[in-house]
Amino acid sequence: MQNNQVKNNPNDEDLDIYPTFKQALEKYPFIVIIGKYDHTLGPRAFFSSIPLKNEEFIRNLLRDALNTNNQFVILDFNLFYAQIYKIEIEDLSARGAKQLYAIILLRDVEYPIIPLLHFKRIGMIFHKIERDRILLDDKEAFEEFSKKINEIYMNKDEILPLESINMQIRSGVNTIQGFGALILDQNVNGKISRHEIINYIEMMLDSCNDIMEALEKQFPQHHNN
Repeated sequence: MQNNQVKNNPNDEDLDIYPTFKQALEKYPFIVIIGKYDHTLGPRAFFSSIPLKNEEFIRNLLRDALNTNNQFVILDFNLFYAQIYKIEIEDLSARGAKQLYAIILLRDVEYPIIPLLHFKRIGMIFHKIERDRILLDDKEAFEEFSKKINEIYMNKDEILPLESINMQIRSGVNTIQGFGALILDQNVNGKISRHEIINYIEMMLDSCNDIMEALEKQFPQHHNN
């Protein structure tokens, strides 16, 4: 999957959903939702950091994101926007031998777009959940995942704003370290496949490139010399 960003235009029904998110968006930097592209049940959300009052909206959001091959998608809804990061989990019993999940962050339009480096770090944390628990839609596992995201991005004021160069580099380095530790741990325990090793290494290399791009944007004169 590619990492390009895609945007769409809102319709009136999407604008009506904003009041259900408004209070949470005023309190937190974003709302976390985990979705799945289920081969049998279709796109659905099975975890949210706030109560979902309109699951059809999330299903439509996931369906829109599924219509592109991009791994990272942005959907605009006028007063807020959604950033979606797709994650493939190996499942030999599924069609295509994988299940496709989505980490969705809803964010007020007044806040800037969260850089991709943070999503790769969040994806790394998601991969740390045992594969069997992910495939079983283990709600407790996803609650632990959400708490971890809260600890990193919501309970530590010093790491905000998310778009800062220091925070982007820190997220990139943590992503590389996390996947490295994950490969070692799962290899020792015999729980990692060749496909997963390749996938993790590719994401580590992507994070290296993202760090370089962030540095080049911050210090363009050094890059051009």
